[in-house]
Amino acid sequence: MADGEKLLTDEEMEAIEEVVASGGLDGGGYNVGIEAQSHDIAAKDNKPDFDSTVLDQINERFHRQLRIGLARELKYGAEVALGTVEIMQYKDYLSGVSPPVSLNLTNMSPLKGESICAIDPQVVFSCVDNWFGGAPRSLAAVSENRIYSATEEVVLKKLRIVVYAALLEAWAPALRIQCEFVRAETNPLLANIAGDTELVVVNRFRVGNNSDVEGAMDVIGAIDIVHPYESIKLVRGSLAKTIAPKRAENRLEKEWTDKLAGSLDEVLFEAVVNAGELPMSLEKLNGLKIGDVISLQDLGRSELCVNGLPIYQVEIGSRGDNAAVKIVASTMAGATNE
Repeated sequence: MADGEKLLTDEEMEAIEEVVASGGLDGGGYNVGIEAQSHDIAAKDNKPDFDSTVLDQINERFHRQLRIGLARELKYGAEVALGTVEIMQYKDYLSGVSPPVSLNLTNMSPLKGESICAIDPQVVFSCVDNWFGGAPRSLAAVSENRIYSATEEVVLKKLRIVVYAALLEAWAPALRIQCEFVRAETNPLLANIAGDTELVVVNRFRVGNNSDVEGAMDVIGAIDIVHPYESIKLVRGSLAKTIAPKRAENRLEKEWTDKLAGSLDEVLFEAVVNAGELPMSLEKLNGLKIGDVISLQDLGRSELCVNGLPIYQVEIGSRGDNAAVKIVASTMAGATNE
């Protein structure tokens, strides 16, 4: 407004004077009942507008590599649910973690600071049960003061190696990273990768077994990959470059793709079904001779494996004069078992 310019015209000033003189203007004011909500624009607890598209792609690759690694290294055909991405304050995340969870502090260069690979104790126990031939299951009650046994520590180390290998494969198309194990903690209060009010990015992958309900699984526990939000924010520009726009496929590419798909259908794989296992003493083993018959009892369910990876659950039986297997369910993630 220029110097000397009136804010209100003479007519507006006269109208106000008339209202005041007549007593028609009470002292109640206008819009006095509206409540104002305070908002601190400098506070770090305000969740940012975060595009998780690239992290969703990384999580999709990680969940697939994790399942393959569990089957290859620990002989555990577990179901792994596709990871979810959530941003929260670090104190809120720690409040949902209870001992004796295995919090593996990890340097994931070039990401800034330390990240956490949190492995639920029930996942560790189920891997141990499966490793020794038992049924993978969760324990009914676990004391907060419980420490891992030497055997559980060995399995936990193999599990950590599987997770790191899956992370390297999952991040490779977006960013080349290196995973360096720093230390492991079972007490959440000793794992300080961020301040209580600072934001972290939580990627959660639920691990479980096949369920009788179609399209579901019996959840045993979870594996969390937790990054400080600032570390993801600093490399967000590099991650965004990995999203390539979709383009139309031309005729030659489509013909080549169809021919390649047809050729792959003719590739031969060796499918293996383990018919059974039985204990045998050294004395009995030495006494075996040609013509002896060994009976296999309790031929129930088994797994059909290709290249060591379980594909289907099967029942062993016979059809006519031949031994046969019946496919019962798929063990592949996302299968509908139809």
